[in-house]
Amino acid sequence: MKKNWLIGLILVTAISAHAQYVSRLGRFSVDEVKGCAPFTVTIINTNLITTGQCTPGFPCLMTPGNGGATQQNQFTLTYTQPGTYTLSILYQNIGADDIQITVDPNVQPAFEVYTCSGFQTSIKITDKTYDQYFIDFNNDGIIETAIPNSNNQTASHNYGGAGTFNINVRGRDINSANNCAALIQSFTALPVLPIPQINTLTVLNSTSLQLNFTPQPNIQYRLEIGVNSGTTFQQFQTLYGVNTVTIPNLQTDNNFYCFRLSAFDPCTNTHTYSAPVCSHNFDLAIENGNNRLTWATASVGVVSTEIRRNNTAYTTIPGSPNQLNDVDVVCKTNYCYQVINNYAGGRRSISLEKCGEAFTTVTPTAVNNVSALVASPGVQLTWQQDPAFSVTQYSISRGQPGTGFSAIAQTPVPNFADPDYTTESGNCYRINYTDLCDNTSTPGILVCPIRLSATVDNENVITVRWSGFKGWQSGVGNYQLQKFDKSGGLMATLNLGTDTVWVDDQPDDVNQVLQYVVTAQPMQPGLSNSVSNRLVVTREVNLFYPTAFTPDGLGPVENETFTVRGHYITRLELKVFDRWGTMVYYNAGNEPWDGTNNGRSLPEGTYVWKAQILDFAGRNFRREGAVVILKKKN
Repeated sequence: MKKNWLIGLILVTAISAHAQYVSRLGRFSVDEVKGCAPFTVTIINTNLITTGQCTPGFPCLMTPGNGGATQQNQFTLTYTQPGTYTLSILYQNIGADDIQITVDPNVQPAFEVYTCSGFQTSIKITDKTYDQYFIDFNNDGIIETAIPNSNNQTASHNYGGAGTFNINVRGRDINSANNCAALIQSFTALPVLPIPQINTLTVLNSTSLQLNFTPQPNIQYRLEIGVNSGTTFQQFQTLYGVNTVTIPNLQTDNNFYCFRLSAFDPCTNTHTYSAPVCSHNFDLAIENGNNRLTWATASVGVVSTEIRRNNTAYTTIPGSPNQLNDVDVVCKTNYCYQVINNYAGGRRSISLEKCGEAFTTVTPTAVNNVSALVASPGVQLTWQQDPAFSVTQYSISRGQPGTGFSAIAQTPVPNFADPDYTTESGNCYRINYTDLCDNTSTPGILVCPIRLSATVDNENVITVRWSGFKGWQSGVGNYQLQKFDKSGGLMATLNLGTDTVWVDDQPDDVNQVLQYVVTAQPMQPGLSNSVSNRLVVTREVNLFYPTAFTPDGLGPVENETFTVRGHYITRLELKVFDRWGTMVYYNAGNEPWDGTNNGRSLPEGTYVWKAQILDFAGRNFRREGAVVILKKKN
C-alpha cells in the first residue's frame, strides 16, 4: 500500500508541474494540450512577448483547426471528436502562431475487482489505454492509489468490515488533462470466500467437454484438472466473470478427467476448493443379445449412477458402479446410451453418448405344432411357433421322407394353403422360419396330413384305413371318424382313440354311397384339429342269378322263373337270347322270365342273358351270363 501511495504522489506531482503550455513561437500559452473528448482548451496568455495584443481594441483571430469558424478573441475552444488539431492565433502586427492539440477517445478504463477474505479487495487494471490510473476505493473523491500503465498492475484495499462499496478508476496520460471518464464498479466486502461448486460436466465429443458453474461476483477462480485421477490436480486455467468453460484438446474416449474449482484469494494467495467432478472413460460393446456398457471414473462423492437409453431414463443404480449389461434389447435396433453420475448437492457428470445396433444369434426354436386340413383340392396348414421369436418369413418345404424336401413358398403369416396337394401323392411338409435377427430356426417337425383310404370286399364290408397324423409334438389324443350318406348327411360319429382302422360291416340296403372323414384331435390343448380328405366309398351291386331253372309248373316256385337280382339297383333291362341269337325275352322292369316266348314254352337248353343296369350311385354297366332251362321227366 505505501509503495502505491508513493507512485501516486510522484505521478500527481509530475502532472501538477505543468501549469501551462507555450505555443510554437512562444507568443501565447494554453492550460492543456492533450485530453479526452470532449476536450476544452483555454488560452491563458496571448502576450508572452507582446503587450496589448488580442484585446477588444486590438483583437486577434483564433482558428481551432477542427473545422470550426475563426473568431476574434475566442479564448475557450472545445473539441468533441478525437484527433490532432492545430490551434492558431493571428496577431495584427506580428502574424500567426500555433500550438498542437491532441484529443483522445474517452475510454473508461477496464479493471477487475477480486474479492479477498477479511473484507479486502484486490484490483487488477487490465486496460492499456492510459499512462496511469487513479483508484478511488470508496468513490468519495479521495485517490487512495495511483498506478502506472504496466502489465496487469494490481492494488489492494481493506475495508475493515462488511458492506457494499463503489470503486472508481480513472485513466490519465502524462501531460494530459484529467478529464477522461471513470469506470465505477460495485463491490461487496466479505469475511471469507464462498465455496465454489461445479454444477455440470458434459462431455461434448471425443476431444472436448464443458463445465458449468454459478460464479459469485468479483471472485477469481482457478480451474484444476486431474487426468485419470480424482485426487491429484494441477492448475489448468484462471476464470473470471464466466459461468461456463469448454475444455478442448482432450481424449475423452481414452481417459477420464476430474476437475475442481477454487475461489482464489489474491490478497493471501490461498484457495477455497470445490468438490471434484469427473468425466467417464465410457465404452459400449455390442454382444450377442447384450449391449455391454463399461466406464471408468473416480467415485468420490457419487451418490447414484443413471443410465439413459435413447434420450430416456433407463435405470438408476445407487453408488458408483462401472458396468451394465443391457439384455433388454431387440436385434437390428439402434441404442444410444449416456452414463450420468449424480453427486451430492445436485452436481452431475454426463458422459459422451455411445450408440450401437443390437444383434442376436440365438437359434429360434423349431415349429413343432402344425395342423393340416385336407381340402378338395389341396391342404390348409396352420401352425404355432415360440412367441419369444419375432418372425420375418416362414418357409414351407414339401416332399416325402427319405427322398428330401424342397421349398415351395414363403409367407409372413402362420398359415399356408397348398393347392397342389393330393392324398395320392403322400407328400409331407416342414415349416421353418427366419426371425427379425436373420436367424434361421431349427428344422420344423415333419407334417404329414391324414390320408384316408378304404377297401370293399365281396360282401360289401368296408374297411377304412388312414395314416396317423404327424405334425404335433405331443401327438394325437383321439381320432374321430364321421360317416355321411351320399348327400352329406351325418350318419354316425365314432371316437376311436388312437386306432387307424375301422370296419364298417353294418348291413345297409339303402346307402350304396357312403362318405368318411377322420379328424385328429391333439393331445396338447390349444391346437387346431387336423382333418383328412373326404373319402367317398361306393358299394358294389353284387348281382345274384340262377344258372338253371325248371319252368314246368311242378315246383318249387323259386325254380319256376329266372331273375337277375342285386342291391342298390335303380333300373335293370333284361334280354334273353336262344342259341341262334334270337331274342326270346325282353323286359325293362326286371320282371321274372318264365321260360316262354310269346306264351310258348321254350325247349330245354342253354340261353344267353344280357342285363343293362343303373345303380343307386348312378353307374350304368352291363352284365351277361347263361341260364339253362330244365324240365322234369314224368
